[in-house]
Amino acid sequence: MRPLDFLGRIKIKLGLVILLAVATAFALNEYGRLLGIVPAVRMGLAAFLSLGMVQLIGRGMTGPLREMAAAAQTIAKGRYGMRVRATSRDEVGELARAFNAMAADLEEVDRQRRELVANVSHELRTPITGLQAVLENVVDGVSPPDLATLSTALAQTERLGRLVAQLLDLSRLDSGARPIEPELVELGPLCGQAVREASLARDDVSLSSAVSPRLGVQADPALLAQVLANLLDNGVRHSPPGGLVRLEARPEGAGVRLSVTDEGPGIPEPERPRVFERFSRLDTARAADAGGAGLGLAIVKEIVELHGGSIRVADSPVGCRMVVDLPGRKAAMSDAPEPLGEPRQPDKTPTAPSAPKPSRGEERLPEVEASLGEDPSPGPGDPVGRPADGPSETGNEPPRAAEPEHPKVRSGSLPTEGGLAPSGDEPVPVKDEPGDSGTDPLPTGGERVRTEDARLPTPGHGPGSQHGHGPVAAPPGVAASVAVSPGGVRPVPRREADYVPPPLFPRPDLPETPRRLPFMAAAVGLLAAIALPYSRPGLGIALVAVAAGAAVLPAARHRITPWTAAFGLLAYALVSVALFRDAEWMVAPMLLAGFGVAALAVSGGGRGWLGVIRGGLSVVLAVLPLPWFLAAPLKGINRRRVGPVLAALGLTAVLIVVFGLLFASADAVFSSFVAHLFTAPAWASSLPFRIFVFVVFAALVGAATLVALRPPVEPATPNLRATVSGTLWITPLVALNLLFASFVGVQITTLFGGNRKVVETAGLTYAEYARSGFFELVTVSVFVLGLVAVAAGVLAPKGRERWLLAGLLGLLCGLTLVILASALHRLGLYTDAYGLSRLRASVGATIWWLGAVFAVVLVAGGMRLAGKRIGWLPRAMVLLTGVSLVVFAVWNPDLRVAESQLHKRGVERLDVDYFSDLGAEAVPVVDALPEPARSCLLSKMAIVESLGEPEPWNGWNLARQKARDLLHALPPAEPTPPTCQDIGSPGT
Repeated sequence: MRPLDFLGRIKIKLGLVILLAVATAFALNEYGRLLGIVPAVRMGLAAFLSLGMVQLIGRGMTGPLREMAAAAQTIAKGRYGMRVRATSRDEVGELARAFNAMAADLEEVDRQRRELVANVSHELRTPITGLQAVLENVVDGVSPPDLATLSTALAQTERLGRLVAQLLDLSRLDSGARPIEPELVELGPLCGQAVREASLARDDVSLSSAVSPRLGVQADPALLAQVLANLLDNGVRHSPPGGLVRLEARPEGAGVRLSVTDEGPGIPEPERPRVFERFSRLDTARAADAGGAGLGLAIVKEIVELHGGSIRVADSPVGCRMVVDLPGRKAAMSDAPEPLGEPRQPDKTPTAPSAPKPSRGEERLPEVEASLGEDPSPGPGDPVGRPADGPSETGNEPPRAAEPEHPKVRSGSLPTEGGLAPSGDEPVPVKDEPGDSGTDPLPTGGERVRTEDARLPTPGHGPGSQHGHGPVAAPPGVAASVAVSPGGVRPVPRREADYVPPPLFPRPDLPETPRRLPFMAAAVGLLAAIALPYSRPGLGIALVAVAAGAAVLPAARHRITPWTAAFGLLAYALVSVALFRDAEWMVAPMLLAGFGVAALAVSGGGRGWLGVIRGGLSVVLAVLPLPWFLAAPLKGINRRRVGPVLAALGLTAVLIVVFGLLFASADAVFSSFVAHLFTAPAWASSLPFRIFVFVVFAALVGAATLVALRPPVEPATPNLRATVSGTLWITPLVALNLLFASFVGVQITTLFGGNRKVVETAGLTYAEYARSGFFELVTVSVFVLGLVAVAAGVLAPKGRERWLLAGLLGLLCGLTLVILASALHRLGLYTDAYGLSRLRASVGATIWWLGAVFAVVLVAGGMRLAGKRIGWLPRAMVLLTGVSLVVFAVWNPDLRVAESQLHKRGVERLDVDYFSDLGAEAVPVVDALPEPARSCLLSKMAIVESLGEPEPWNGWNLARQKARDLLHALPPAEPTPPTCQDIGSPGT
């Protein structure tokens, strides 16, 4: 039980718990003082109940902490599957969600570690075994050390080198040792170069490139070339002879979409999420020589996510289509033709094409800017729109603008075979802008530089990337430590960011708000504000219920089931009682039950007992997130337009008030006109209450729509069943059955013995004997129902004990049915002597309902014993209860009470005070009496006074209309004291 989950502060929750405890203690103490309980007992009870409330609410608050403690102990033992139920939105809930994320990451890391060890061992074993066999053959003289033998050994060695290089690439990408160095890259030349290199792998596969003109993207050219090379190599290898591999690049929103499509066998949809995992192969029987180690797409995924993009396998009519989405689309400043560099000659052993190698001196470290917001794009002296690798059209370096001398930083060596960056010992120039007073000359060897307010490209931070790579601005006044390494410039954080607590009322996760919902809710609220206030229950309630159902139905129609349809019809049947019954003591519970059943129909819950309770309260609980749900459509309103309109209206009101008061003070005629204009009409007094009704019903429609779009999660019923010793429950149940059997025997003897038997054994009259027991017998049946529920939910016997438990509980239910029949017989005897009353009619209906409940329980027990599911039981009980209420209303208790009282007591001994409180249903009975009794009784009935005037349309009711028609046809005579003083008794 976690009723305070909607609050976002643990301090507020603790304060509410203390407040509830104090309020409970105070209320109990005051109530005990009124009852005359001694102070010591009052204080003890107050302390006990306050502690109980604190435990009940505090258990839900500290539940995640206990679960985290248990999960931490489980994780410490190496099992990572346990999770914490995080439903609250306070600091404890955030800690629980962070704990779940950490546990999931640990579980994933452990899985990847195990798979990595197994896969690397397998991938290394194959070439090492082949190389070992070749060398052993050479050493043993089996094979001569000729060119073919050495070429085989070289191929195995190159295969090992490729695998190690790819593993190093992934390691650098994971650890952030290879930060991205974004610059403006023109995609036309880059894609053309990648296609030409990929075409060298196979002569029987054609490649084509289609790039939108002047299309550029802010990305690392070397890493982007690696992405294209890996995707094209993958498409070429899987294409059939004569196939075509197409590379396309086009704008997509604010970014760029790259796609590589081949005509190979394609990738089945269930396998698509796996293709980006490391060492993933769809054909596990395929050797690594035929398709690589399964790391190419994993590298592509890491590089794309470093740039803040995404990669996926899209649907394609033929073959496979890889789609890469990258942010940062920019128009290229030049439309230079694609470079026609010399194609790279393939190695003796075919390998995946490597990333294009930048020209010497072109690998540049990012600039360290002294001011925030500097654009790291190339300056006027930098080459723009030229690919990151390959010579120019003339085969030479393009002319570069003269630059001042820069400090030289020697880059380290990185592998070239499948590597992520070029290798070499060339010095890398770093541009030093004038005015960088906060930046010292960059040292070498990975030293640190101190800079103030620096904006740095760094891994691990920044928007737009899942891994957070991007430029980060150091907080003002806080020095950032900068590490210069061969991979680039990265800031080293000096301190952690301050913790930002969650808001007091966090915004919950909500579905999209339907556009017409605000208008529909306002229409239902307006109808309720017109039809409901200041009128008796009648037609207005029915119309509002129909309108509310019509407003919610579009959101709930996709989840209509036989159960929800039955609940909806039952809800309307309960509400319709207000149309044909006037007794408010009965109509009010019917309307409340109808609201609960309607909420259950909208939520679709009720698969368990907790689900029934949660579903019945779902609409009320949905009022809490309703402000966020209804405010969503208002976000599209242009505030720049609405603001001036509101300001103009406010200014207009101020000017009218100021000048209107001045004119009213200056002229008496104008003053009287203003006074008459602003005199409140008669309906204005009811306006506040109507506004309140409007808000309530509009909120209920919005909450019901929210429940229909986001039904509450069905609470998991705790499994409390346990196998216990049969001695613990067999003896009590047998004894209880014997007691019930003896009582039933006595009842049967009494029923057949009659009045004389009662007088002889108990010294009571038959009516006194009947009156003394039926309430207690009803209580006994309710206790038995609870006992059966506890036994069925807690005990889990097996074998013969299962049949024994079912037999004992079934026998107990059967004996309880006999006891209910005895209680009903006692009630009949009592009403035969004294007549019906509302209480006796209600008790009789309750006995019939309990009998039906026990019958349904016996049927469910038999089905459970036969091994069938009984998940229908909670919802069947709801339907049974609702139908019983409708039948009770149709039975017309007020009419039956009036008939019984007049029949049993007569006019002379009639309890007039009780009779005068009956509703309009009793008017036809009194109308049939002879005069003067008719007029005397009608004059004393309170309902008759309200029937003298015609009722408005929204208060129309069938029972009141019939009574009004009877009184209009024959109005009651004016009663006189001599004729009416002998009618009725002072009361019973």
